[in-house]
Amino acid sequence: EEANTIREDAIDMSPYCKNCSDDSEDNINSKLHCAAELNSMLEKDGFALVRGTGISGNLCDNALRATKTFLHEADESVRRSCLTKDRARRGYSPMATENFASLLGEEGPNDLVKKFRVGPESESSSSSLHQPNAWPSSEVWGDEEAAFFISSIEEYFEQTRLAADYILTAICDGINANNSDHAQSINVLSNQSNNHTSILTLLGYQYGSRHKKGSKGYMRPLVAAHTDVGVITVLLYDSGKCATLQRVADACTADPTTEEWVNINLPAGPYYIDEPVFVVNVGDCLSELTGGSLRSTLHRVMPQLCK
Repeated sequence: EEANTIREDAIDMSPYCKNCSDDSEDNINSKLHCAAELNSMLEKDGFALVRGTGISGNLCDNALRATKTFLHEADESVRRSCLTKDRARRGYSPMATENFASLLGEEGPNDLVKKFRVGPESESSSSSLHQPNAWPSSEVWGDEEAAFFISSIEEYFEQTRLAADYILTAICDGINANNSDHAQSINVLSNQSNNHTSILTLLGYQYGSRHKKGSKGYMRPLVAAHTDVGVITVLLYDSGKCATLQRVADACTADPTTEEWVNINLPAGPYYIDEPVFVVNVGDCLSELTGGSLRSTLHRVMPQLCK
């Protein structure tokens, strides 16, 4: 019942993601409604739930299964074969090696999460945002496992990037319709290009993970309160038993020590049964371009209590 409610409340992006080339009056009106609804939610909370992205449930299930296999079930030597000098953009980042508290100038323990990142590759670009990806090879992993992981993540990355472009177009349309003051500043975001700089990050939380330091270490966030530095984040996760995503209840607050937080829930998979629902949240760049009218909201990941 809760899953159905979440799906019903999620914003339907199909006028942009599935019917982008439909110039009929009905679809134009549907786009206007979609853009207004999305921006209203992002202005209020900095977060929104969306569906109708055109990303299939089977692809989502494969991506989540590939992520679990790589980050949790494979030997650590498989993951460490993907270590790079630029872990913030490519390859494997082991548990407790990143610290998001520092993004806000705070002190705190390193985050209890494993990560793997992929991004766009370009031989003609010298930008650090366009560099080779670090994939596990069949020499350290089995042929079948490596091939499934690479193909699933590459396809998911491409489909999510396209959906993110459409979602961003909807956001820009909503801004242009209601706030001419920011129309010029966000114009650069409306010019979609194949030369994108999107990064896909796979996240792996370990059941039962807790910070040990201090008498209340077990209640410390697995990932400290932070805002995202990019334009928008499009997030899918399986609702497991190890972690809970939270945002601040008051989107205006910049205090990571606040005690008022709201859980962000997604329907549990498998996703081939029903249409996938994604979390969309505003990053610092988009918030800056809109003069703060779209909020880059503090969020964190908390451990679920073990019973």
